[in-house]
Amino acid sequence: MNPTFALVLGLILGLALAAGAGVGMLRTRMIAPRRSRRSFDDTCAAIERVVPADPEGWSLPLPAWDAFPLLEKKGLAPENLRGLRFFFVCNPKYASGMLRLEPSFAGMMPCTWAVYEKQDGSVWLAKMNVGLMGRLFPPAIAAIMGRVAAADERFLAEILG
Repeated sequence: MNPTFALVLGLILGLALAAGAGVGMLRTRMIAPRRSRRSFDDTCAAIERVVPADPEGWSLPLPAWDAFPLLEKKGLAPENLRGLRFFFVCNPKYASGMLRLEPSFAGMMPCTWAVYEKQDGSVWLAKMNVGLMGRLFPPAIAAIMGRVAAADERFLAEILG
């Protein structure tokens, strides 16, 4: 086999394998569900207590959306769930910094957290893995998203019990 051809083929295969591994990792880690030790209602109440109390200016700028009753009413409630509520979490200082750098990031603001209860009674909080996502963007955006990720971890430690 021609050494140049072998090198090019190896490079292409290596890049394809690396891309496949990267996509696989993103699929399994981009949404970060965490189990709560609390009940569904207690987990939701903890979010509403903990996030706005943070001294760095975090808030819930929109009311929580209790989506499960709406899904039930329309006959679309997933059989594996007993509850689903969305929370919209924001820090205006970080949001403003990101928008100054790239206005299109408005499409992912505010951060959405979902609390859901499975049929087995387990309660989960799912949210975007902001720290991992930040690594996909330029350094200035990644730095802001890293601060968001650190705050998320602080919140989750207290919220999940």
